[in-house]
Amino acid sequence: MRSPPAAKGSRRALRYGLIGGGLVALVAVVIVFFPWNVLRGPLAAYLSTRFERTVTIDGNLAVDLGWTTRVRIDGVSVANVGWSQSQPMARIGQVDLWFTPTALLRAEPAQARLTDASVILERRADGNDNWHLGLVRTARIGNVAVARGVVRFLDAKGSADITLHLQTVSDAEKERSNLRFNGEGTLHGEAVELAGTSVGLAQLQNVDDPYRLTLTARAGRSSVRFDGTIVPSDTESVHGALRLQGPDLSKLNSIVPAPLPWTPPYDLAGDLTHRNGLWDFRGLRGTVGQSDLQGDLRIDTSGPRSVTTADLKSARFDTKDLGAFIGLPPENTTQRVPDATTRMSERPPSSRILPQRVLGLATLREHDAEVTFRGTSVKWGAIPMDNLSAHLSLKDGVLRFHPLDFGLADGHLVINLSVDATRESARLQGEAVARNIELKRIWPTLASPKGTAGRFGGRVRFSAQGNTVASMLGSADGDAAVIMRGGEASTLQLVLTNLDLARASELMLRGDQTAAIRCAVAALHSKSGVMSPELLTVDTSAVVINGEGQVDFHEETYDLMLKAASKRPSLLALRGPIVIRGTFKTPVVGPAAGPVMARVGAAIGLGSVAPPLALLPLIDFGGASDVDCRGLIEQANERAGTTARASPTPTSTRDRPARTRVNPAPENEASAAR
Repeated sequence: MRSPPAAKGSRRALRYGLIGGGLVALVAVVIVFFPWNVLRGPLAAYLSTRFERTVTIDGNLAVDLGWTTRVRIDGVSVANVGWSQSQPMARIGQVDLWFTPTALLRAEPAQARLTDASVILERRADGNDNWHLGLVRTARIGNVAVARGVVRFLDAKGSADITLHLQTVSDAEKERSNLRFNGEGTLHGEAVELAGTSVGLAQLQNVDDPYRLTLTARAGRSSVRFDGTIVPSDTESVHGALRLQGPDLSKLNSIVPAPLPWTPPYDLAGDLTHRNGLWDFRGLRGTVGQSDLQGDLRIDTSGPRSVTTADLKSARFDTKDLGAFIGLPPENTTQRVPDATTRMSERPPSSRILPQRVLGLATLREHDAEVTFRGTSVKWGAIPMDNLSAHLSLKDGVLRFHPLDFGLADGHLVINLSVDATRESARLQGEAVARNIELKRIWPTLASPKGTAGRFGGRVRFSAQGNTVASMLGSADGDAAVIMRGGEASTLQLVLTNLDLARASELMLRGDQTAAIRCAVAALHSKSGVMSPELLTVDTSAVVINGEGQVDFHEETYDLMLKAASKRPSLLALRGPIVIRGTFKTPVVGPAAGPVMARVGAAIGLGSVAPPLALLPLIDFGGASDVDCRGLIEQANERAGTTARASPTPTSTRDRPARTRVNPAPENEASAAR
């Protein structure tokens, strides 16, 4: 009797089911008891092909099956590139990989952990590096954790040798893991310390994508804090927020490989972009010393000469803080060079006072710059300044200020200057125009205890050469016209220039008085460091003073004579003149012995004949006329080859400062004080 067709089908299905189940059980048994170590060789060969580097597995390979499968590989190493002196590139004590069913089908781990990992990252001076692995896409790993990792970064192009210690730290609040690192080494020959946090190693799988990190670097007392991105395949491709703190910006060259000026302690922040040798610091803001600073700064180091371009401004500007941004040297060099005081104390005593220190002009040949600077409230020692505007241009060793323009003591000063440092001995050329400057605001002592200083203006053109201040002044050629109008002076001091003993005694007994200054005019000429007044006249209501002689900057000596003519008669006046001689360090001021002794001798001789006649040589009949100030000014302009004119300021015993800002006049305008 045959079985029904349905019964036959059921038995066939049961048989196939038993066979299939047996096969699955057999596969499971094989997988569970499979000797995974036999796959170390094939796996290493496969990875060597993918990475195009020799990969070796020296330890065990173990697999723990489950809904999430774990693969553990011990003793993995990856060979370095052929040109490297260090082998291997990477050595990992233990690699743990976790696969979900989906990740297992893609052969891409969902998670990885590296324990006791040591990696060397290298880049040669020509830009070739060792961290580009293979020509095919590497498997993507969802998350990579590190336990006790060490990375050494060797960069011949950036002069870096830095070792970092890595550790993954979980952030429960953000449900993610961060990679913390810290280490030390050298950068551009200077010792540095580094610490920071990044988003983890998984994001490094595409080395051409920006990598997010927070980094703090310290070199001595200087520190840099960065929060932004860096491209792993191009470590010079940087973008993010930057904060700089330290004692002196010029000491940051170990961290920022670009020329920065000297400063006192600073705290600056802004947005940094760096790529292909271009440092772009935008939105810079912060403090330098007691001054504030803001603007944009760009430093291009991609060419044979670095180029600095800056547009900066300051609402509170002190030259001792920010002077370097307009080309000034450090205010106190001896404090900035530890052994300078010792060296100076060892020098023999000198009669010279002009600075003999060689200026660092050779550095001008190393960099180019284009800097625009504006300062609102400006301080230069005790000198009142405002609204400073400077345009500094440095090109091929030639430094130019076109112009250096600022308000000074309620007046205005414009300087155009060039320094050619391309020669062994630097050449200096310049021109300065001053207008309506109130002297007593620069030198308050001129306004006390008797009298007030007026306002002056002038123009000077000069050229010089040398590498020290002394040599420049000692070789200076040029012309100048200086004009002052208004103000008052001590009558006692004025009559003493005429050795008017009778009038001086009266003033000392009754009290000093003030004399109006009608004008003071000087036309000066300098040749090879010897400055001579072509014209030097001071006209006051008491006396008219004329000067002659010379000042030798090369020898640092005075040889001047002041001759005074009284406007009032006096019964006892030796009538000078007053001579100024000696050195800059020890000047000697006193009456000229010859004329004084001649008058005294004549008085003695006449007195021996007839005593009443003894006073005749000592009587000053006065009567000096007021000078033609306008004509004198024109004469000064003609002799000095300049165009300087001063307008009168009302003379009064009261303080009348002019508060109106004077705008610069055109070059063809014949006004230096207004």
